[in-house]
Amino acid sequence: MTAGRQVAAARGPIGYALAEATRAHRAEMQRRMAELGLHLGQELLIVDLHHNPGTTQADLVQRIGIEQPTIAKAITRMERAGFVERAPDPGDRRVTRLRLTERGEAVVDAVVTAWAHVESEASAGLSPADAALLIRLLHTIRDNLT
Repeated sequence: MTAGRQVAAARGPIGYALAEATRAHRAEMQRRMAELGLHLGQELLIVDLHHNPGTTQADLVQRIGIEQPTIAKAITRMERAGFVERAPDPGDRRVTRLRLTERGEAVVDAVVTAWAHVESEASAGLSPADAALLIRLLHTIRDNLT
């Protein structure tokens, strides 16, 4: 462990442990999404578009809580990769609707399965009571910081 990490772990053990867990979770999710041809974060858009076909980018921004430029870049990338298609709204040509392509629909179940597998791996060894407590404590930390 580097000196910087040692000081961080000593001065902020909760934050440091949270950061380590987050890094490990992110790395595993990144690996699994890459196997599907997705970048991390795009899986949220895939599942949302599956449940809300014909949505707009503005609707995605509101539902997911990611800034508009980030959504726009992700949608463009996903469109180039063949996961998403854009279509003009039949009633208002100024509005663009988003839908999953066949390729996009084909990965929905794999994304949901990956979420479940990573959750299972991350919580291995935790009792249901421990898992519930961890969730509650993490929500408390989030609420304290927002």
